Amino acid sequence: MTGHKKTILLFVLFFSLPLSALATPEIKTRNVYYIVSGNTAEEIWADIIKTSPVKHKGRLHVAYTKWNVNWQFWWLDKTNSCEMTRVTTTLDVAYTLPKLKQTSSMPESLISRWEKYNSALFSHEQGHKDLGKKAATDIENAISSMEPRTSCKQLERDANEIGKNIVKKYSRIEQEYDRTTQHGLNTGAVFP
Repeated sequence: MTGHKKTILLFVLFFSLPLSALATPEIKTRNVYYIVSGNTAEEIWADIIKTSPVKHKGRLHVAYTKWNVNWQFWWLDKTNSCEMTRVTTTLDVAYTLPKLKQTSSMPESLISRWEKYNSALFSHEQGHKDLGKKAATDIENAISSMEPRTSCKQLERDANEIGKNIVKKYSRIEQEYDRTTQHGLNTGAVFP
């Protein structure tokens, strides 16, 4: 009998949690590669400089992660108020990364060096994705926690404003992330 009471208590606790405690953004990722080649580290680096499609604020970059948060919400229109009933978020992530065209004449040490670099580079880019995920989670939590408004039009305006402000906040955090990691250099993304 005691075990049964614990089960019911856990069930009640789970369903009494606010919607925001259950935030789980859907994440969609895709990789966009540009091919680089060379038989030395210097040749590969020169090819990266020549072929990288990633340019931001007049500067060339080796890789880039673009994320976008979309949010949807549903409400209940009551006589004198409108309240949030459900919120979902989707995070779309696109990685642009170099991909080495390996040849049989490439020294194993060069391939190993590239793989270490590429792993560190991708790890840095995943840090950007993680910030996008935090933004999506914060948006879902914040909109879910909204107090009712006097009209659904006001609820919609306020919810969208909350979402936009959180995206702006995480865009600033991303800039700081790149500054403190020197775009991944401090975490091992160094080549040649």
